[in-house]
Amino acid sequence: MIKLLISFFLAFILFSCDNIENKEIISKVKETKNQIQEKIKLKKNESSESKNQSIKKNNIFYYLGETYYIEGVEYIPTEDYNYNEVGLSSFYGKELHNVKTINNDFNKVTELLGRHKTLPIPSIVKITNLENGLSINIKIVDRHNDNAILIQVSRKVAQLLGFYKNKFAKVRVEIISDASKQWKNVANSMNEPSFDKTVSAAPTNKVSIANIDEDNAVSANNSLLEQPVELSSENVENLNLFLKIYNFKNFEDMQIILKELGIENEYTSEKIDSSFNLIIGPINNEDANKLVSSFISKGYKKTEIILK
Repeated sequence: MIKLLISFFLAFILFSCDNIENKEIISKVKETKNQIQEKIKLKKNESSESKNQSIKKNNIFYYLGETYYIEGVEYIPTEDYNYNEVGLSSFYGKELHNVKTINNDFNKVTELLGRHKTLPIPSIVKITNLENGLSINIKIVDRHNDNAILIQVSRKVAQLLGFYKNKFAKVRVEIISDASKQWKNVANSMNEPSFDKTVSAAPTNKVSIANIDEDNAVSANNSLLEQPVELSSENVENLNLFLKIYNFKNFEDMQIILKELGIENEYTSEKIDSSFNLIIGPINNEDANKLVSSFISKGYKKTEIILK
């Protein structure tokens, strides 16, 4: 191919340059040859790079991400190996089963998985249901987009922690630093050129508990390995849930919003410098979930769930 192209350009140059000296012709031929070789080399590199990108595209990778917003609320993903927060948990069901995650993993309703707005992906956390003391370690595999929810877990996790029927639970989420750092190394190594191409994912714990609900069989291909699940039980206090909304301009604005939203729960207020904060509660989990969205829609982007 190269020889054919060079011959073509040589003939073209000889035909159009009858009056050019031999040295000039030879120089032009060499220049043309070099240009052709550079183009062919570039195409080969592009083809190779495209192939590598295609391979990496199917591999799980470590993901943190940039700052982003959900309904105007800012979230900053952070590699925080001291993370320890309380809030509400919900769960996902069949609608996300086998749906690809942000880092090429898969959401599974039958595995010990979770979705979080700021933690590294993948990472490992201990989640404790503060209403019954049950706790379990799960893997964070994706982001979720609910401002009111601290963490969204798989249906299996909700079943094991005892809040599947209630839909929401007050939980504590603590990152497990060593395990999370190991997962980071695994995910990064999957995209090294020398990584064994037959390995597509590191294993996750799979669980199988029969007859927990009428919808256990998600798909015919979803065969589960029988493995022990490390479900722990802890002593927990009976904590009440309060919702704190920040940055009201004055007390009158606070009263107007309470009336517009039809809130009849107990509440208190506090003045910080020139603004007011509203504290509603105690309230139940479902009402708290709804109220977060309501206040955000009214322009109050900073809300906080408090357990005490």
